[in-house]
Amino acid sequence: MRKNGWFMMLSVLLVFAVALSACGDGGKQPEKAPASSDAVQNKETEGEKGEVDKTKPDPDKKYHISFARSHIVPPDNNGELIKYFGEKFNVEFDAWNIETSKWHEILNLKFASREIPDFMDVIGFEALQKYVKQDILAEIPVDMLKEYAPFIYEEFLEAAVPDALKYGTIDGKVYGIPIPNQVRFRKPIVWRGDWLKNVGIDKAPETFEEFEAAMYKFANDDPDRSGKKDTYGLSQSGMQAVYGAFGYLPMIWQERDGKLVYGSVQPEMKEALATLSRWYKDGVLDPEFITGENQGGYYAFSHAFMNNRIGFTSLGDYYHWKPLTYEGDSKSEIYLELQKVNPAALETLIHGVPPKGSNGAMGVPEPNAVSGNFIGFGKQLEDEPDKMAKILQILNAQSEDYEDYMTSIFGIKGKHWDYDPTNGFPGFINDNDSKTVAQMGLVSGLEARIWTIKRAQPRIDWALANHFDVGGISNALLSPLPSDGKYKEELKKIEEESFIHIITGDKPIDYFDEFVEKWRKAGGEQLEKEANEWYQSINE
Repeated sequence: MRKNGWFMMLSVLLVFAVALSACGDGGKQPEKAPASSDAVQNKETEGEKGEVDKTKPDPDKKYHISFARSHIVPPDNNGELIKYFGEKFNVEFDAWNIETSKWHEILNLKFASREIPDFMDVIGFEALQKYVKQDILAEIPVDMLKEYAPFIYEEFLEAAVPDALKYGTIDGKVYGIPIPNQVRFRKPIVWRGDWLKNVGIDKAPETFEEFEAAMYKFANDDPDRSGKKDTYGLSQSGMQAVYGAFGYLPMIWQERDGKLVYGSVQPEMKEALATLSRWYKDGVLDPEFITGENQGGYYAFSHAFMNNRIGFTSLGDYYHWKPLTYEGDSKSEIYLELQKVNPAALETLIHGVPPKGSNGAMGVPEPNAVSGNFIGFGKQLEDEPDKMAKILQILNAQSEDYEDYMTSIFGIKGKHWDYDPTNGFPGFINDNDSKTVAQMGLVSGLEARIWTIKRAQPRIDWALANHFDVGGISNALLSPLPSDGKYKEELKKIEEESFIHIITGDKPIDYFDEFVEKWRKAGGEQLEKEANEWYQSINE
């Protein structure tokens, strides 16, 4: 037999041996997962120089693809959408049924026994680092991403956040496709317009001086005309606007003189706390601010605002407060709740901007450029690059084509959703909603900014008309720090207790200096060092 014949026979025997070794594993991945039968069956194509191209998906093979995506309800593997996209892309999907409230708990149990989906949502920077350390995630070659998912790379990532992949990079390798916040609007600034009118104010306050005057009038001038002194200016969420007027927000990192600083320990924070302490003493700040404004139910509801206790709030997000802007529009949870419980307040709402302090500072929290969530691939796909490429192709196809994208998040057009004939915007029909569609097995694409705008332009127009793009402050630190696990929880406890003590008058204002010293010694100084090392690394 010729030499080439022996070589071909040896290759066949080796492939057969690998196939046998993949059997009998009970569906679990060993410490380093071997290539599955998908990888073994993959056709090897010859390049121009004779190299084997193992990344090219086989168009004639039906891939088995498992995935874990976080949706409001677990998906049904027999669901209509899983079947739809399975047939469309010639794959067999296996959706992991994971209750959102137990997401990390269930995944950690599966990972402990080396059960790893082919692709998954990685929720949080901390989880990304943890999974890489535990050898759960595969490296995502950038060239492969560009080749098999060009729309995701160019429109979903780079158009939203230049060099976005650096946020999913650890030790020089990409392990997660970052999910940018395609549309970023700050937290709301919402006033009871009827209260403002009742206390003689004809517009939303813009300066901090005007803001403070309104707060005192809300507390003292019977703005709800009840004849009782039972109202306050603001509560927990509204305090963010006060901090912002002095330049820094608690518990986030901001840039100062070219370096990252922790907002809670800046000198300006002492001034903000002194103001809030005075307001607490004067009965302007709701004494129940510690427990917050929400008393159960939907998390974004400010019951204190709805029930005539406070006249200003910053709870929720812009889409919770907007009116229904077209037939089939969704969200608007706070707007609809107010419509039921306090329609008089709803009719007079005023959406303002954060108050501007004497030094020109202003702001309330705004989402980061990247959400902190990622798409990751199971470690086993390092041995099955063709399957990784196939998944990238699917995600890219779902994301690039607008109709496919709409199907991936809304369901079947004409059955679960349709375009409104008067304005052309999509909405659910036939009593469907986001929950019913999720139950059908969402294999959703990734929404680029152009599709966000196209499907929800009226919402965005409403937010812009109400200046939700003005006065936002986002966290400049977009990665967990190496020493977070050692120090972060204790530092958070020190901060929360210190701020409450100062605001309520249990401690004098000068206790702030003691708090700062204590915070630094308890690990804050180390976190500052690590935060700036990270900041320097992404700005090199």
